[in-house]
Amino acid sequence: MHDPRRVQRERQAKKLSEASKSNFMYNSTLQQYNQVRNQAKLEMCRELDKMPIGRIQITKICRRSTNLTQDEIEEETFRRNISSFCLLFRIRNWEIQYIREPDVMLKYSIVLAWFVYICLLSIQLLSKDPKYHYWIIDGVTISVLTAMLIISWYKKLWIMYFSDTEQSLPKYKLSRMLYKMSDFMQRSIGIRVTVYMLVVVSCIAVTAMQVLDCGPKRDEELIQCFHPWILTNCVTLLIGTAFLFTRIPFVVKTTVAVLITAAYTVLVVYEFDHIFDGSPPTNVNLNAKYSHFLLIFITLGIFHLMERQTEFIAKVDYNWKRQLMQKQDDALITNDTIKVLLVNILPSHVADFYLSTQLQNELYYEEYDNVAVMFASIKNFDTDKIGLRVLNEIICDFDDVLNKYSTSLRVEKIKVANWTYMAACGLDVTRSEQVNAPQVKFRNVSLMPNGRRSQYRNLGSEQLQRVPYGNGNTLALDMERGQYEGNVISGTPRLSSTENDNERSNDEVVKVMANFALDLMRAMRRFNAENMQSEYEGSTDYGMLRIGISHGRAMAGVVGISKPHYDIWGNPVNMASRMDSTGIPGKIQVTENTALKLRNFNIQCNYRGKTFVKGRGNIPTYILGTDDEYKGFLPHQPAPAPTQENS
Repeated sequence: MHDPRRVQRERQAKKLSEASKSNFMYNSTLQQYNQVRNQAKLEMCRELDKMPIGRIQITKICRRSTNLTQDEIEEETFRRNISSFCLLFRIRNWEIQYIREPDVMLKYSIVLAWFVYICLLSIQLLSKDPKYHYWIIDGVTISVLTAMLIISWYKKLWIMYFSDTEQSLPKYKLSRMLYKMSDFMQRSIGIRVTVYMLVVVSCIAVTAMQVLDCGPKRDEELIQCFHPWILTNCVTLLIGTAFLFTRIPFVVKTTVAVLITAAYTVLVVYEFDHIFDGSPPTNVNLNAKYSHFLLIFITLGIFHLMERQTEFIAKVDYNWKRQLMQKQDDALITNDTIKVLLVNILPSHVADFYLSTQLQNELYYEEYDNVAVMFASIKNFDTDKIGLRVLNEIICDFDDVLNKYSTSLRVEKIKVANWTYMAACGLDVTRSEQVNAPQVKFRNVSLMPNGRRSQYRNLGSEQLQRVPYGNGNTLALDMERGQYEGNVISGTPRLSSTENDNERSNDEVVKVMANFALDLMRAMRRFNAENMQSEYEGSTDYGMLRIGISHGRAMAGVVGISKPHYDIWGNPVNMASRMDSTGIPGKIQVTENTALKLRNFNIQCNYRGKTFVKGRGNIPTYILGTDDEYKGFLPHQPAPAPTQENS
């Protein structure tokens, strides 16, 4: 059966929670304030009921394990992990870690022990005639306790009055030594136990001087050598001192207190029973000796129960702390896993933005003036015949190549669609003309005004050269006037070889993308040589890459909030896809403007001819010159100027 009072509280808390769902800050009324206050009170009562240190509930004792709530199951699990008598963790590693916890209250325990010692010393000096050996014992013990008191408080006082920051250390050697000793005293369990034993032994030494000169003989002189109630009260102080320190193992403190009680019992029963028999009792019907025993055992029992409660609370607190640390570690692992997954889906700067910002349907996009885009398609591979394993191995090889391009001009993998690998270079947020994030006001900009928008320039009326391509054939580079790639070409343009330094730096993205494409060609050739020697021997383009590259103005970003995907839009994306679809297996096909840029980097661009491109018509395209093993690009060799023949 459940506790009816607890069930009633839970029902009331549920009703109050539903009633106070409206915004309190904007509709603050007295009624809502009272609801929130009552709900907080009920929540506190519920949490107190869950704590394993609450009052004893008979319903919990009689309840079967099958009816326990989740909180009670956790409580029972904790109780099973700790011993009932010694209050030790059954898991040895937990107990070792617990006792190694630093004791920040040690300095306060030493202060209290020092005052107890002063009280015992005062009682000893007032009740006994001081002798020379008394002064020696008192001098040694008070010197030891005072030294420990100074060392234990040195770190605290230095941080409070001399230190600029809590992590700074004293400059002087002696001061630094005392500081480190104070810190080490708090952190070391061995030093703490040593300090505890020195304190207890010092208090015992002062108390023992009460009976130091007394003997067992029954004469009038010896009967008056000490007052029995003074000794009994001093022993109660000793028992309290034994339980004074917080981070000393409970078994050690209990053992010391029991030994003190046993030694006192021996003195009362065997050594000085005649003195205690003659002392005044607390009750006329009770033997005087029993009165002393009753006070000592009651004191021991009370301090023992209080210490058990304190130790149990400390163990519960440590268990919660350990669970919190475990949950924090799990959360860190989860966050790292999420970040790794997100970085694999999105570029690193976009992933960092999503991790640090809670988006609410806001649009995030970046606008770039010059981005190189590449489409690479694997030809004549049938998924039904060779399976996804081969595709996965090829894409993994491509990703290994991609990892080499993570410098200033980073190549970003956009996506893999079927057997096509898409990548872009120049998507660096520092190069972006605009980053539209939730904290930036949205600017409604069309990516391609008037239907198209790109970076291709008006090339003027310069003439293109004739470049050999193929087996001794010469293809004319003269073009008719027409519109392609979103630009109007006037005259018959020619590839320009002069660019200023800023443009050349901006055009590095095209060179990097061309080098990346060449590395993919080489990786694909190596994969075919290692894995596909006997497959489709009669096919010359089996497993070959067909690559298309274009560049220009583009936008990149993430649209939607479900399953975010970073993608790019713009004219270079469309043209790179067309260069791939109309390309030649084993070759890298580029647009004319891309060829213009690559010529400036001494890369041979062979005119292929006019190629029909959907949505563009017939436009000139170029093939990058490479050697047979894709080890590098062939250098650009401009054709000599034509000589004028004599008529």
